[in-house]
Amino acid sequence: MSVSDNYSKLPFDLAGASSKNRFRLEMLWGASKMFDLFDEDDFCVVFDYKCDIEVHLNDSLEFYQIKTHKVQSPYTFATLSKQDKTGKSIIGKLFLLKNTLDPTAKFKVAIVSNAYLKIEKKVYSDVEYLDFSCLNVKTQQAVRKALNNELGPDIDLNNIGFIYTSMNLLDPDNDLRGKIVGSFEKIMGCEPDKPNALYRLVKDSVEIKACYEMVSNSYEELVKNKGITKQELYDMLCRHATIADNSISNVEKFIEDNINAPSMLKKYKSSLVSIVKYGPISAELKSNEKLIVSYLNENDELLPDNRLDTVNMLYSVFSSNFSVEFSEIDIRVFILLILFKWEGGKYE
Repeated sequence: MSVSDNYSKLPFDLAGASSKNRFRLEMLWGASKMFDLFDEDDFCVVFDYKCDIEVHLNDSLEFYQIKTHKVQSPYTFATLSKQDKTGKSIIGKLFLLKNTLDPTAKFKVAIVSNAYLKIEKKVYSDVEYLDFSCLNVKTQQAVRKALNNELGPDIDLNNIGFIYTSMNLLDPDNDLRGKIVGSFEKIMGCEPDKPNALYRLVKDSVEIKACYEMVSNSYEELVKNKGITKQELYDMLCRHATIADNSISNVEKFIEDNINAPSMLKKYKSSLVSIVKYGPISAELKSNEKLIVSYLNENDELLPDNRLDTVNMLYSVFSSNFSVEFSEIDIRVFILLILFKWEGGKYE
C-alpha cells in the first residue's frame, strides 16, 4: 500500500483543537524537524492536520503529538493515559491513529515532550526515543493495564513511543534560530544572508500551512495546502544563500574555455545550473561527493597535471556510481565543481 493510500484511511479530526501557545510550539518544533530530515531523499512535513506534526517520507509515515511540561518533574504515564470527558486519553488518541493504519506499512507514532517520561516508579532519562515495544515485560503489562478501559486488552505496542526533546518548548524561538543557521551552513556551505529574514520566512511559511483549515480532497491538495516539501524548504534557503567561494563561476569559465561547439556549450551550462540547484538535496550526489573528495585527498600527489585530464580520470573511476538519471555531461560538470571546491580548500 502506498503512503498516500495508507494516509487516506485516517480520520480527519485527530489533531484536535490547540491553545494558541501550544499551536505555536507545535509549529516551531515541526519547523525544526524539517532540518533534521534534510538528508532524506525526499520528505513532506504536514502541520496540524491529522496529528500535530506529520512526516511523510517516500515509503513511511510518522506522526507526532507535542506535549509541553512546565514543571521540573517528569511526564507520568498516568497523565498520558488519563481519559477525558469523551473517554479518550492523550496516548489513546495516538493508538487510534496507529490502529487505523495498515499494519504491514512502515510508520511510527510518538508523543514529543520537553520532560522525561515516568512509568510507575522509573524515569526514562537515558534515552531520547523510548520505544514502548522495547520496555521490559512487567512495564509493558503496566502500560496495557493503564489503557485497558479505553482500548481493551489487545494492545499492540509496536511502532509507538515517547520522544524527549532538548529543544526549549517553552521558548523555542531562539533554539529554532540556531537550528536554521547551523543547518543552513551544513546544507548550503555558507552562512545565510539576513538570517533573521530567513527565520521569519521559514516561520511564516509554516504558519500559513498550519493555519489552513479547509479539508483537502486529495493527497496532492493536502501536500500543497498543509505541507512543506524538501524542495520548498531548499528554495527558501536558496533565497538567502551568499556563495562564499567562486567555484561556480570558475566552472562556468572552464566550460567556456574548453567547449567550443555552441550546442555542447549550452548543454554544459544547463547541466551546471541543474547540478548547483539539486546537489544539496540529492542523496546520490552528496554520497558521490564524499567519495570523490576522499579520493582526491588520498591521491593528491598522483593527480594529472591539468584539470581536464583530472576530470577524465575521476570520470573513469566514479561514473559507474551514478544512476541513469545523470548524463555523462552532468557527471563531468559535477566532478568539475567538486574539483574547484577542493582546490579552493572548501572541504578542509
